[in-house]
Amino acid sequence: MPAGVVLRSLRLGPFGHEKVTGKEGFMRTEIVQLPSGASVTLRKISMKEENHLTGAIRSKRRKQNKVLVDVVDACCLGFEETGPYTWARKGNKVDWQKMLNGDFIAAMIGLRKLSYREGVNYTVDVKCTNRACNNRFQHTVNLDKDLFYQQLPQESFDKLMEDEPFTVEIQGKKVHFKLNYVADETFQEKLEKKFPGRGMSTLFRSRISKIEGVKPRDWMNWLDGETEGKKKGPYEGLDSDDAEDLRLAFFKVDCGVDTEVEAECPRGSCGEVFTFELPFAGMLSPGRASDEKRRRRLKAQEEPDEDIDLETQEEESETPEADSDSSSED
Repeated sequence: MPAGVVLRSLRLGPFGHEKVTGKEGFMRTEIVQLPSGASVTLRKISMKEENHLTGAIRSKRRKQNKVLVDVVDACCLGFEETGPYTWARKGNKVDWQKMLNGDFIAAMIGLRKLSYREGVNYTVDVKCTNRACNNRFQHTVNLDKDLFYQQLPQESFDKLMEDEPFTVEIQGKKVHFKLNYVADETFQEKLEKKFPGRGMSTLFRSRISKIEGVKPRDWMNWLDGETEGKKKGPYEGLDSDDAEDLRLAFFKVDCGVDTEVEAECPRGSCGEVFTFELPFAGMLSPGRASDEKRRRRLKAQEEPDEDIDLETQEEESETPEADSDSSSED
């Protein structure tokens, strides 16, 4: 990382819960700290929201994202602290489309932890990346310990307060860009439809607000050198070093949650260690509460004097046997 790049980073889920005594009806509420410095009051998820979530799990990405935003919005009672959002007021409703994407992810994680027993543990289906193995198994992520949380750098906070642009020089041109907002997800989806097969370019384009000396219609061509038709464009596109410089400029000013998670294949003959991107589709759902889990919980309630480690037992019951016949190959 270049000299002078200073990032304020925290681990172990710094944007956790701060309990408050207030209630909305019979729903417990908590204040959740966000990486931008803002904080919001959330209430627990109700059965009404669970109904919406159940129908969205197997839907297309766009619908899934919309439902997740809708559920967080429904469970959010308003700002406690407004952070860098000059348009916001304490106690007022949160417009999540205007919020940083990192704040939304942190709020979603906070809502899960607030709403469900053992909500800090998120079990997902993963597939071993070793092609000779291809084992499918369930991996439990501790949302406090296994994710990297990044606070909004002070420079970015100040720029947001003053409504100043972020800039970086790439190929001798000054590129103006903005932070990553929730609304940008929808914008990027529109760009992906218009420019299919150019996913990384559309991701960059969704954050660029100006390239000095380049017309807006040529921004995609400036990024990757491609054009919509057969006619050659005026630019050759960025090389790998230029692209990495742009990524670094984004990373330097961003905040949020690094959702890349490390897992180890439990199959004894494999043991492959790999990383995967944490899926959000089931983040706000109750999760897999098997009958066996429920039996253990009932036993713990009936025999409170016995030292029963529910979390350890559940992890053991969910870990597939090494070389299990239930694993599949593609």
